Amino acid sequence: MDYRYTSPARRRNPFTVASLILGICSLLTVCTAILPLPLGALGILFAVLSHRKGQRMDTMAVTGIATSCVGLAFSLIMYGAVFASMPNLLRDPDYRDMLNRYSESMYGESYDELFEKAYGIDLDELFPTD
Repeated sequence: MDYRYTSPARRRNPFTVASLILGICSLLTVCTAILPLPLGALGILFAVLSHRKGQRMDTMAVTGIATSCVGLAFSLIMYGAVFASMPNLLRDPDYRDMLNRYSESMYGESYDELFEKAYGIDLDELFPTD
């Protein structure tokens, strides 16, 4: 008769697994620019919820925080690049013409007219074309 005792497998906290999965998903969806924000935020939230006082944070939770933060950072860098390049694009006459034609085909009005209706500012005064 064998009397050796083996401890049962330790159950993982479901929040740690969710944190890791959401962190990986936030990295994989960086190219969409919208999904990494909620996925990364939820990944960090679940990692924090999985932490118990007086204990070390599980490795999966730490990895979930890391991947969520990297996904959020890449997404914010993409947003910054788009917003930084937007004034230069709106000053380019070829881009403005393409944007106006696209807007007319989609909405029946040019982008310049829609911008002026929405914000009360003439786009040519704000971003004069070269």
